[in-house]
Amino acid sequence: MRTIALLSALLFSFSVHAADTPSPRMCEANFAVEGSFFSGKSYKTWNEFSGISYDTAFRKTAQAAASGGWGTVTPNKDAGIITASQTVTMGQGATAPLSIVVQEKKGGVVRVEAIFSTSGGQMASADTAKTELCKLVEAAGE
Repeated sequence: MRTIALLSALLFSFSVHAADTPSPRMCEANFAVEGSFFSGKSYKTWNEFSGISYDTAFRKTAQAAASGGWGTVTPNKDAGIITASQTVTMGQGATAPLSIVVQEKKGGVVRVEAIFSTSGGQMASADTAKTELCKLVEAAGE
């Protein structure tokens, strides 16, 4: 009986601790960096949403890009693509492009994928890229 009580207490303690530990956001779990400083890097993430329409996801994501300080935002709703860019600090007019793809999937699922790229010799913080890309991707579901 004492063993059962001890086991129950341990399981309860573990389940409370697990519930207190925040799980990573889907966009953070899907975040990836490809490339190198010399060849350039691509920072990517995505998320899928159900219960929202393609039109709503596209509009909210485009608005998030425009209000988030990205340069000229060019949405093409028919193609499902939103493009924008940021001017590179001390880049003599160079820009770093952003592409967002909004896709309708089977079963009423909408997938939003964001890709931010830097050219060779340009640097960007992976943590900052993750934070900013997640803001864009998650805007579709807000």
